[in-house]
Amino acid sequence: MRAGTYLDTAVFVKGYIPERDSDRATAILQAEGFPLLFSHFHEVEIPNAIRLKRFRGEIGRNEENVAIRLFRDDIKAGRLVRANYDLAEVFRRTESLSAKYSGDVGSRSLDLLHVAAALESGCRAFASFDDRQRRVAAACGLALIPTPIPVRKRNGKSGRPPG
Repeated sequence: MRAGTYLDTAVFVKGYIPERDSDRATAILQAEGFPLLFSHFHEVEIPNAIRLKRFRGEIGRNEENVAIRLFRDDIKAGRLVRANYDLAEVFRRTESLSAKYSGDVGSRSLDLLHVAAALESGCRAFASFDDRQRRVAAACGLALIPTPIPVRKRNGKSGRPPG
């Protein structure tokens, strides 16, 4: 299987639960085509992100159950295929990325784990809506999707959307 584009968790979740940027996420998912790469981190983070949406009152239990079932069905059907990497090397590279970028960019651990998994999988592109994560991915030579992220107005000020 080709290692082309690595998708951040938020891109996947926006494909399972309608929310802001779901149209853009769906366009990315469709453009990439099946099978899509996923990692050990997605396997935990996607269902948890969906459950947190219920906790925050954004969705009900039925929507939660359906979305998680669809995610697991995609794995079983081969629409999602685990990326090929050495997990120990992903953690080693994550620490290296943290040392190099976190003090300046403000990277979160899970964001770095995803970038490291993309790099260790041999991916050439990285799909994310998170500005800090995108900065690290770009600094590592990964092409960014979508490119560019449209600038939005927040509270009357221009700026990138929150990640």
